[in-house]
Amino acid sequence: MVSVGPAVRFEERFPGGWGYVIAFTAEEQAIRDYVDAETDLSGDIIEEYSVVDWTPGPVELADLDLGSISRPWRTGLAGGGSLVLERPLGRGWLVIHKGGR
Repeated sequence: MVSVGPAVRFEERFPGGWGYVIAFTAEEQAIRDYVDAETDLSGDIIEEYSVVDWTPGPVELADLDLGSISRPWRTGLAGGGSLVLERPLGRGWLVIHKGGR
């Protein structure tokens, strides 16, 4: 399952900013493979990373309901974005955000 929506709260909090939130569900191995391919981190050791402290939540993640994500993990993406994963693996969010126009 995949859904895409505008990053409305990010745009409100960052005038001139824009973005999208892509929510997805995927098999565990597919998520690990994506982390291997698209980040500088290893998908094999996601569980070893500490839980992200969201208080207060970063503006670029304002469109996520951070309280509903169990044991969240986050990494930045080149070009402006974040990958947020829920552990155990299954749900994830790609948050694409850019600055002023």
